[in-house]
Amino acid sequence: MNYLLVVACIFIFVFQTISFKEFNMSHMKNIASYFLFNFIYFSMVVLIVLILGGFKGLKPHTLWFGMSFGALFVGTILCYMKAMETGPLSYSALFFSFGLVVPILYGLFFWNETISTLQLVGLLLLLITFYIGNESTGEDGEKKWGGKWLVFCVLAFLGNGALMVISKGHQIIMQGQDLIEFLIISFGTAAFISLLLFLWNYLRHRQDIKHFKSKSLAWVIMVAGVSTAIGNWLALILTTRIPSVVQYPSINGGTVFLSTIASSVIYKEKLGRKAIIGLVVGLIALILLSL
Repeated sequence: MNYLLVVACIFIFVFQTISFKEFNMSHMKNIASYFLFNFIYFSMVVLIVLILGGFKGLKPHTLWFGMSFGALFVGTILCYMKAMETGPLSYSALFFSFGLVVPILYGLFFWNETISTLQLVGLLLLLITFYIGNESTGEDGEKKWGGKWLVFCVLAFLGNGALMVISKGHQIIMQGQDLIEFLIISFGTAAFISLLLFLWNYLRHRQDIKHFKSKSLAWVIMVAGVSTAIGNWLALILTTRIPSVVQYPSINGGTVFLSTIASSVIYKEKLGRKAIIGLVVGLIALILLSL
């Protein structure tokens, strides 16, 4: 049953990935539009989660964990964006992907989780897959490394890993309770911060957002909201059921694997030799992680 939930998460997060890609390609005209998009789909996540389970009360742990998650989520994405602005795109994405190592190490030291030899090999293969994948999409003439870029990369890496630790840590402390309330507080906080950032950029720079009236963008926002809500809901259920070394690499790696294939079909993106090798190695890694 747990592995079926993992598979469900992967497929749902593929829809999320495609919606993000579609927004970035067709609708992200400026930074104000990015934060407005975030505000709308974060708000939709809160609404969907309310429909799924309602709001049954609030405990102090859930309030602080949720607010911390929401604020860190926005901060991590900002650091990731700045890393892509100030340095090579491919290696920025690579650093960000490696964030999954943080909850695995945290689990080994603080949650009494274990890792088998085959799972360790699978994890190393998955990290190699991320490297191959980012190398295959890297462009000539990318910006060179610099001190500022490295700072933003490290912050994005740590932030991404800390988000996984916070969500799993909350569920461990609360023994699987307050899942819905955690999601509501988390994405409600993220929506509020995104609204403030949108207003700051819109009022300060008068950036155009007229394209937000388009029907195609409405569908993109709907898919992003639904997939984020249900995907995170299922992922949180899994946090107390399976070890970090299985959950995070499997979901992240599986999403990358299927998203690459989906993009090649939907956007006619050609898969080079490195990308194909990466997919094969990634599939082997996922099999080893599940053993």
